[in-house]
Amino acid sequence: MPTMSICHAPEPGGPDALRFGRAERPCPAAHEVLIRVGAVGVNRLDAMQRAGQYPLPTGTNPVLGVECGGTVVEAGAEVDGIAPGTRVAALLPGGGYAEYAVADHRHVVAVPTDWGDVRAASVIETFCTAHETLFELSRLLPGERVLIHAGGSAVGSTAILMAKSIGAEIVATVGREDKARRLREWGVPHVVNYRDVDFADALREIHPDGIDVVEDFIGPAYLARHVSLLRWRGRLAFVGLLSSGFCQIDVAAVLLKMLQLRGFTLRPHSAVEKAAVVERFRRRWLPELIAGRITPAVHAVLPFDKAAEAHRMLEHADNFGKIVLRI
Repeated sequence: MPTMSICHAPEPGGPDALRFGRAERPCPAAHEVLIRVGAVGVNRLDAMQRAGQYPLPTGTNPVLGVECGGTVVEAGAEVDGIAPGTRVAALLPGGGYAEYAVADHRHVVAVPTDWGDVRAASVIETFCTAHETLFELSRLLPGERVLIHAGGSAVGSTAILMAKSIGAEIVATVGREDKARRLREWGVPHVVNYRDVDFADALREIHPDGIDVVEDFIGPAYLARHVSLLRWRGRLAFVGLLSSGFCQIDVAAVLLKMLQLRGFTLRPHSAVEKAAVVERFRRRWLPELIAGRITPAVHAVLPFDKAAEAHRMLEHADNFGKIVLRI
């Protein structure tokens, strides 16, 4: 059997727990395509998996990586419309930190031939997550007020671009002044450095009567404040857990203001659900990307053997936008 280079974490640990090795090249099932990976997006999920903080769904490939850009080299018997030679961006159940990966053909999007693999690898997981949380769960509308935390992260910065494109009024939080400057250059009217001021106090000065939507990467540490900030029929989407533990909230406020608090993570979706997520991305945002009306931020492109450096960069929050490994 042909083999390939992979990067995995055989034992939980920090970035230095990543190891390179060889594995058999996968064979696509009837509904799958085999992709020669040119680049892979680095996500916080990868770092959590490496650290042993993310239990894998049964049967998941333990090799890291949930999105890639590359070229289809083989298609299963039941695949229609994606031929060998097609340049693609793909959502993966795992296995992206490798020279080859298999993907359900419904989770693959053909991209323009002039797109490089880095660009293809930098969009699909991020855009799917931002779209689902802002528009499918939170139903953000033009003119509404949205608070987006982690404004310099890949998903946070993408959510800002999406919200800006529909004319929502954005308040973003960041932890560094250089990221605040970047967002102001993007035209974000209200950027709060949470290391300098309490974000809730700052937001009450900006919008004394509250906000409509929260894109929440923080979790328990901020939840009580979010409940107090949301106004009538406000919506909150949990996208991450940068804080841990439990919290107390004013349930009466949730009831009386008819708030909606909903959680989202992409990886555990069924194959059918994930196919629908990808199709919404394809229809709504791929045209915007192709036309150049939205250009996501890519912070760094590193060679495959610098995977540990990429993870350190991510965990130190040094990035503004996406980190990509070139295979």
